[in-house]
Amino acid sequence: MAAPHGWIPPGGGVRWTRIGELGWHALTVPTYLGDRVLATLGDASGAVIEEDVECRQTWLIEPNAAAVQRFHGHPVVSVRGDDDSFLFVPGMTRDHTVWWRVAPRDDRLLTDAELLAAAVVNARGRGRGRAS
Repeated sequence: MAAPHGWIPPGGGVRWTRIGELGWHALTVPTYLGDRVLATLGDASGAVIEEDVECRQTWLIEPNAAAVQRFHGHPVVSVRGDDDSFLFVPGMTRDHTVWWRVAPRDDRLLTDAELLAAAVVNARGRGRGRAS
């Protein structure tokens, strides 16, 4: 499968990418929470990178989205952007360590930040008995 974007490395490669450099920011949660977020979002989810070693999932979102600002400094949810943080971007055929849980497509790259924030709050509420 060919990569839909030139910034995705070929085959099973991986690219260490500065978040914000490519026009998107990132919201990351632990995999146990991410699975619930994915279930809530369904087809509304954009691309998702999963990391097996760190056990986390990352959504690509529009830069500086107001809806996710409440998660800055959060102990479980990480929002990263123009802050010199990095992310591994996997190639399209990669299937372990760092891989596309939801493959990017031209029409399905970024996740709507408002929908994502609501899904995170919902998923945290189901897992902990409260929606903080």
